[in-house]
Amino acid sequence: MAKTQDHEQEYTFRNVELLKNETFGIGSYGSVCKAKCDQLICAAKLLYPVLFQMTAPDPVKEHSHPFRRFETECAFLSRINHPNIVQYLGTYYDPDTNAPVLLMELLDESLTHFLESSPGDIPYHIQVNLSYDIAQALAFLHSNGIIHRDLSSNNVLLIAGSRAKVADFGMSKFTDINVTQLVTMTTCPGTPAFMSPEALNEPPVYTEKLDNFSFGVLLVQITTRQFPKPTDRFEIRELVDPRFPNQAIRANVLVPEIKRRQAHISLIEYPLLLQIAHHCLKDKDVERPSSQQLCQTLSALKMTARYQESFQQDLNLIIRDNEDLQANLQLMAEKDDQIRAKDQQLHTKDAEIGQLALKLQASEEMIIHKNELARIKCIEIDQFATQLDQATKEFQTQKHKAKAMEKHLRRFNKEIQSCDENTASLRQTMDQRDREVTELRHTLASKNEEINDLSTRIHQVALQQAKDTSIKRVIIMRWESLPDAPVDIIYGSSAVVGDMAYFNYGESKNVYEFSNNEWQELPLCPNSDFTIVSVNNRLTTVGGRSDTQFFSNKVYSYISNKWVEHFPPMPTRRWRPGAVYANNTLLVAGGYFDSKKLTTVEIFNTANMQWSMVSSLPAPTTRPSTVICGDYVYIHPRENEMYKCSLTQLSQSHRSSSIWEKIAALPVNASSLVTANGHLLAVGGRDSKERKLTKEIYQYSASMTSWAVVSQMSTPRSVCLVAALPGNKLMVVGGFDTPKKCELASFV
Repeated sequence: MAKTQDHEQEYTFRNVELLKNETFGIGSYGSVCKAKCDQLICAAKLLYPVLFQMTAPDPVKEHSHPFRRFETECAFLSRINHPNIVQYLGTYYDPDTNAPVLLMELLDESLTHFLESSPGDIPYHIQVNLSYDIAQALAFLHSNGIIHRDLSSNNVLLIAGSRAKVADFGMSKFTDINVTQLVTMTTCPGTPAFMSPEALNEPPVYTEKLDNFSFGVLLVQITTRQFPKPTDRFEIRELVDPRFPNQAIRANVLVPEIKRRQAHISLIEYPLLLQIAHHCLKDKDVERPSSQQLCQTLSALKMTARYQESFQQDLNLIIRDNEDLQANLQLMAEKDDQIRAKDQQLHTKDAEIGQLALKLQASEEMIIHKNELARIKCIEIDQFATQLDQATKEFQTQKHKAKAMEKHLRRFNKEIQSCDENTASLRQTMDQRDREVTELRHTLASKNEEINDLSTRIHQVALQQAKDTSIKRVIIMRWESLPDAPVDIIYGSSAVVGDMAYFNYGESKNVYEFSNNEWQELPLCPNSDFTIVSVNNRLTTVGGRSDTQFFSNKVYSYISNKWVEHFPPMPTRRWRPGAVYANNTLLVAGGYFDSKKLTTVEIFNTANMQWSMVSSLPAPTTRPSTVICGDYVYIHPRENEMYKCSLTQLSQSHRSSSIWEKIAALPVNASSLVTANGHLLAVGGRDSKERKLTKEIYQYSASMTSWAVVSQMSTPRSVCLVAALPGNKLMVVGGFDTPKKCELASFV
């Protein structure tokens, strides 16, 4: 087995046996026979040995050399891999002739044989399936810069008469289709009945639209079962001689391709397939659809009622003709009924268990939350109790001193009673002691006031605790895992339109839709590095970068499955801005321009379709987390800082006024803001000192102007994307260390 080139698949067989007596066809240059590669039966393409001794007299027409065509086909097949292209297995050298042999997968028959041998009309869904498979193969070839150049019914092979694969790449060419739309090549000796007008000229000038023309001819052949037999390319007509208006001249005039093939085209029964054939058989290549457009159109046909009806009719015929299959289907239906009954019982039990689990989880979370609040308040009470103990000890000390003084006083009174001669002296001493007792009493009164002050503060703390517990908080009921995102999502944006969530990431042009627990990719946006937002319940992109505008001011809306400029462009070009919309007002803040972070803030009024500039942000920022909660816009520039501004002030602000208010900083940075059930939440983040990711969810209390932890995610992450879905659902996507992980939380 020969070695394959870079990026090629390599198959190794211990034993290859050519079954030359079992041939599928014989041509001018060679034959195709069966081959046994170990235990695998495949097809082997051989050339007559004498052809390998030939040399091409004209290098410009080297494709006419059979050996060169054989080498080209081997090279092409070894470099491509697609389910609708015949699978290349390798090149084997015949030990009898030392000639190379092309080994390929073995298929049932050619499209030509299938059409000629079919007893009746081909079902509609088979026509669409075969056409779609061929279009898929062409789309893959064209996207990789490959033009087949010899697409015909002989070069399309079938599996079970229902799926198609394209073969025979001896005439194919690689070309850089992104550099120029017109490519001049050597003469293309394909099958004339399938060739486009530009390929029949000398020299031919064409694009990949040559294959799309051949596809149109194949479509006519599939739908009519008639081999293409176009009329002559030229017809003789009498034309007026411009030099002598009264005289006529006879001239050869080119006949349009659709007219040349009208006898067969008129036999097409289905209008949609007839329309596709007309588009592909246009004389000008620029008027023909691309292979990608053909795939999209044929894919849409698979969703039509006619296709489903044809498929069901064909299936019913197969079941009707097969008694064993009918019995098996009946048995399967009975088993399905039994399984559905069991599933219903299990579903009922799961629902009961789920309700109990939800109640248990809610109770546990409530207990944890209250325990945490109690722990915090106990710490504060312990601190005040320590201060109270210290004051009490001081009071006891002063009290002991007062008792000692009273003892001294009593002793002096006894001395006065027993010693009359020392009365005056003792009275002076008593006066002095009385003054000391008075001072001690003042000190005791002062300490009593301190004790009363501490009691008042403890009472205030208790009142504050009661007030805090009355604040309504968002309670996360439970978390569940969602299907992973199709790509790594970090530093992106999110939007919710109806019950569907949308996400984009990084420098990509992609937008991904999440609905019904599945991911779906939308058509590419004209820009990259944009920010998505829901405007008037319509998905909209703001700013970004395009191929022609490095810093874009475009605003695109997703309408009828494509991106259009529904709104006028922004006054300021930027990429990665923050954006949010409410009450006919679209706010765009910050972003990049010329490698610098911006502070510029602009608003767009969707009622009068006017842009205006308002007060700038206090600090420059790029892709800040921006939400609207109540009557305020909140902006988190991914650092600890937080700013807010009233929507009323925003709509009335002038450029010179200062309307942004700095609020309490988050305990972490790189967090993501979201409005859930009328509350402002901050999801995840990163500790600014230890740089550790966090899984906490914080809630902002406007009355307390502070943040408090209300729940935790199952996974720590930062700069993640968050979307509040209908039905009190919170969806978290991507972020550092978890770029594809998605979670969904239910909250109240």
